Amino acid sequence: MRNRIKNILTAILLLALSASLILWKLDVFALPEAFGQIAIWQLIIAVIMVVIIFHSIIDINYVGIFFPLAILAIIFDEPLGITAITPWIVLVVALLLTIAFEKLLPSHWIKRHFKSSAKEFKQGFKDGFKDDGPTINVDFTENNGNSDFSDDNEYIYHSIKMGSGTKYITSRNLKTADLSSEFGELSAYFERAQVPGGEVSIHTKVAFGEMNLYIPREWNVNNKVAVSMGDCTDNASSIPGEEGGVKCVIDGSVSFGDLNIIKV
Repeated sequence: MRNRIKNILTAILLLALSASLILWKLDVFALPEAFGQIAIWQLIIAVIMVVIIFHSIIDINYVGIFFPLAILAIIFDEPLGITAITPWIVLVVALLLTIAFEKLLPSHWIKRHFKSSAKEFKQGFKDGFKDDGPTINVDFTENNGNSDFSDDNEYIYHSIKMGSGTKYITSRNLKTADLSSEFGELSAYFERAQVPGGEVSIHTKVAFGEMNLYIPREWNVNNKVAVSMGDCTDNASSIPGEEGGVKCVIDGSVSFGDLNIIKV
């Protein structure tokens, strides 16, 4: 449902941009004269950047917000009168803003907060009241290197930034895994994870990096990852798992990076 809504909003945005370009060229409305020198290929890139920014805002992906904004600034530097700071200063600022926002308002925290709030609202609306909900065990890791976890955590979070690491997830009660790779490489192995609830959600975020997910062969994989200027190689969804086996939903975003989903 979430991806369907995103696709509908994206289609509306593209229609609005298309109509705006046509009306602009027909002189129905005018932009400053300096914008008239913008080439068609620059306009096409600008439209792509706007779509990426739109998706990244929905996915709370700071890399996909600030770097496309920097590219837009480079494209329109002359009309905006900012040629003195393009391209390198703008790109460096985009990098610094990405790191700063990830430190101040971590994207995984925001996603988890809104998801929890939405779940509580839905439950409260359904039951006629709102309670505190069940206690959830959480494990957070934000470092580089190799690690092996064996516990009863329902929620697992791993983040790699400007480095590389391998994570062996062996939770005995796994429900959600939140994985992030920014300017780095992360490999996550799920062969020894236990999912007594029968369903697990893996949220991925890849930005200027690479992520490799190694999924048990008996799991049934449903890939819902959104890709913007990146690549997702899925060798797992096409391989059927066991009948009645674990349902594994993989979502998230890939921006200027690679995600590989592999069954083992």
